[in-house]
Amino acid sequence: MKDNEIKVGDSVFVKQVGIDGIYTVDLIDSSGLHHISQGYSDVSSRGHKTKSSYKHTMKLPLDKLRKV
Repeated sequence: MKDNEIKVGDSVFVKQVGIDGIYTVDLIDSSGLHHISQGYSDVSSRGHKTKSSYKHTMKLPLDKLRKV
């Protein structure tokens, strides 16, 4: 396994305009999509910080992600 390979549990940035903050990889499915989530208790790069049970989730291919 390479040092920069993304696996479940890793923290990642999304390489897409308008999406900021650090996400966690929850699952990598058989089609290669990475299921990621970010809870609102996390701090985004804009400095937002709140306490909530809401989680922002996305399914993205590997080329849209960068390991922290």
